Amino acid sequence: MNVLRALQATALCALLLAIAAPAAARAEGDTKPLEPTHQPMPPPEKPIYTTDYLFAITRSVTSSTLVPAAQVPLFLFTVPLDLAFLPVEAIAGFFPAH
Repeated sequence: MNVLRALQATALCALLLAIAAPAAARAEGDTKPLEPTHQPMPPPEKPIYTTDYLFAITRSVTSSTLVPAAQVPLFLFTVPLDLAFLPVEAIAGFFPAH
């Protein structure tokens, strides 16, 4: 029975401490407003022109996981296609996808 009373008294003390702790912290007088330790970074500037579209087909073959021996014959198709679409690719650079 004494063990039960001791547990109840401990629980009551913990509850009172939990209730009184925030009030004691507020009464301490720390009224300085919180400020971030690091100032926020300004957003990055929007790019005016990007070269992501120039020779995009050839670049995708180069960065693919194909064996280099399989990439060489594909260059015979991708380079002329990229040259044919070069004016469109150059204009598309003014409209970045980011």
